Amino acid sequence: NVAYELRNTNLLPTSHHYDLAITSFVNAATVARDTNYSSPATNNAPYVAQRWLQRMETLAFDPYSGVSPSVDGYYHVMEAYASLGNGAASIPANKNRAPILAQAVYDKLKENTNLIPTVREHRLLIRAWGNSTCKEAAYKAMGLWMNMLRLFRAGDEEMEPRLEDGKMVLEAWSRAINKHSARRAQTVLNAMEKLVSHKKTEVRPDLDCYKYVLIAMSRSKVPDVGANVIDLFNTMEEDRIFPDTACFDAAIETFKNCSRRAKLEEAETYANAAEMMLKRMEREHDRSSVSAVLPSSTTYTNVILALAVRKTQKAAITADGLLHKMEQKYAEGNETMKPTRDSYVGVIHAYGNSGAESSFIHANEVFQRMMTQHSNGNEAVKPDISAYHALIRACSRASMNDSASTEQQRQALVLAIATIQEMKKSDLNRPNSKTYLLLLQCCIQLLPSGAERAKALRSIFRSCCKDGLVDQQVLNEFQSVVSTDVYHNEVVHAAHDYNGVKALPESWTRNLGYRVRTQTEDGVSKRNPIISVTGEVIASTAYNDHRMRRRWSKVNKKLLQGGRM
Repeated sequence: NVAYELRNTNLLPTSHHYDLAITSFVNAATVARDTNYSSPATNNAPYVAQRWLQRMETLAFDPYSGVSPSVDGYYHVMEAYASLGNGAASIPANKNRAPILAQAVYDKLKENTNLIPTVREHRLLIRAWGNSTCKEAAYKAMGLWMNMLRLFRAGDEEMEPRLEDGKMVLEAWSRAINKHSARRAQTVLNAMEKLVSHKKTEVRPDLDCYKYVLIAMSRSKVPDVGANVIDLFNTMEEDRIFPDTACFDAAIETFKNCSRRAKLEEAETYANAAEMMLKRMEREHDRSSVSAVLPSSTTYTNVILALAVRKTQKAAITADGLLHKMEQKYAEGNETMKPTRDSYVGVIHAYGNSGAESSFIHANEVFQRMMTQHSNGNEAVKPDISAYHALIRACSRASMNDSASTEQQRQALVLAIATIQEMKKSDLNRPNSKTYLLLLQCCIQLLPSGAERAKALRSIFRSCCKDGLVDQQVLNEFQSVVSTDVYHNEVVHAAHDYNGVKALPESWTRNLGYRVRTQTEDGVSKRNPIISVTGEVIASTAYNDHRMRRRWSKVNKKLLQGGRM
């Protein structure tokens, strides 16, 4: 019996055996990731490794088992989970789940009073969160990085953040969809720069660090996010870091976004900054035949869109010059300079905003060049309805110039009407309710008040009714500029009664693009939107019930304020 018990004791697995079992499953998961191989066995390997780790945790409560988990065991399981979100064969959902599972293992490690996490686990978690597509991934990665920084400043030399750690956090913020992304990225970069300036570390931010911050700024919707772009470029120049194409493109896109969101004076400042950044980019490109800086059509288009905000004739001419340059280089065979629809629409807007005497004529010339480009095979400039609307707006703004003659304003109106007639002939860009709204506004601004304008407005409104495109905005715009008698004759007389309310004929709203539910004798059916003569949408009971049911069907929307179960 003694010999039998001794033999069984010698066969009991130790911590070393459990660690080897965990390592084998971890290796299977990592090899599958590296070779882009996927199977049920390899996909489940991380979960099996964790079960072995949990077995070790359970046995650790028995003082006679001789088994206790190690830091290496926790690290290997975290590594297996981190591998779930990497590799071409990984399931997209795993990119979100991988860091959460790795974080859970790390939290268990911290709860173990006999073990202390090392810098390995910190860096592995930063990498796991950095590769994730979770909404909070950048926050989590930054929190871990800041914790490493705090421990390093407190004297733990092992926790010194490496360049790769900071780059991973910055890259996560450059991908994050968050209004604070740019500010957070700048915070990380400033912390990295302070470590160097205070001689705490020799790890200096490199080109990628600045590029990720600039990309985060270019994706931000904060109006004044571009205020620090020039400072970033100056810092790069002081550190002998040469910006590449991505840095310049991100800076110009940032200036473009700021110019379109900021107030008028600041918008002009940002538009000028975009133009100056393009000139700087072209100088860098011209310095060497083998340059890392290469402007593209995207670069020029962003500058054009920024210039359109300046509302000056000089800005419009500059934007058109950039477009001509794109056309010339594309004709010479440079595919990277292929003009796009946004390029032409931006120049049309620039002329429309310029307030020049013949701005609508130049806008029409740009529009015709756009049509020619498309007919020559450039599908990137295929006109859409926004291009036609931009031309109509340019026509309506011909009245902005005090020196514009009455004849020129009539020419602008004729061009706007001709544009809509051309849209009606098109199979793809048919007029919609906004088209008629723009034409009404064009007529209001270009024709003096009187019988002629009232006649033109009635003609436009009748055409809109005929096309079934009368919506609230069109009706309200028409009502605000015609007399009460005209509105009564054109609208109220044609209205019918709907539940005690005067409503527009159904044929006037038939092509608005949506239909509402109504209750009939045969049950619930759909009909065209019901708009009253006062411009209000009349919602039917069936439609209200349907909308409430849609809300109830959504997750966490069962209890609605004002609703009922």
